[in-house]
Amino acid sequence: MNLPCVLLTRPAGRNETLSAALAVQGFSSLVLPALSLQAQNLSEEQWQDPNDFDLVLFVSSSAVNFYFAALQARGRSWPNNVLLAAVGLATATRLRAQPGVSSQAVLHPESADSLQDSEALWTVMEPRLTQIKRVLIVRGHNGREWLGQQLESRGIQVQRLAIYQRSPAQWSVEQGLQIRTSLQTGRLAVLLSSSQSADAVFANVQSLGLMDVWARCAYVVIHPRIEEHLRSLLLQAGITAPPVVKRCTPDDDDIVAALMAVLSRD
Repeated sequence: MNLPCVLLTRPAGRNETLSAALAVQGFSSLVLPALSLQAQNLSEEQWQDPNDFDLVLFVSSSAVNFYFAALQARGRSWPNNVLLAAVGLATATRLRAQPGVSSQAVLHPESADSLQDSEALWTVMEPRLTQIKRVLIVRGHNGREWLGQQLESRGIQVQRLAIYQRSPAQWSVEQGLQIRTSLQTGRLAVLLSSSQSADAVFANVQSLGLMDVWARCAYVVIHPRIEEHLRSLLLQAGITAPPVVKRCTPDDDDIVAALMAVLSRD
């Protein structure tokens, strides 16, 4: 008998622990990243050294990976006197695993129940702003400007560094058939971790003729903005029946619990 299936769409390297945890609970997974991430080759003129800032803010685990790889390629280490900030717990955990980074130097939203977003990080950073004059935001080519604008409104100099490029992944016809086959069980849940990944999934659904599958899926999202964007995409596609959408935090355990919940619905 086929197992209820989850379509995991986070970037490459971010799905394997989820897949393993779901397998233990009796659920199968399809790992199909919605976005492809590529490091930017930065010249020395484009490079931003952490020594030039009071705080370096990372918007994602991918931003951490690409920045520290570039830092190490230049033969440099993390300076002791520079604070770090992470939008979420997963990013903070990745930062603390980097050579030379002190756990106490990493600011992040500490509550796993928070939305783990820019607004939550702002409440952590705001009491320290008197100590901060220059901030570097490490991110992909596109991203929300809210945090940078908040900092600039307080007179802080903000530099933005696009350390990687996101582009929609192109799923193959064979992968489309795998998705359709998985729905034969009657239960297929899709994890969406960003609005951009939702757009990329939707583009693949359209190009592979999977709109009927899209209409029958359940969804797990990690932020209200993603849920709002998803519902907008469904309406644009003419899907008016309310889908099953469950929201959770970006914590892996919470994601697994949410996926299991939507797949176990009567």
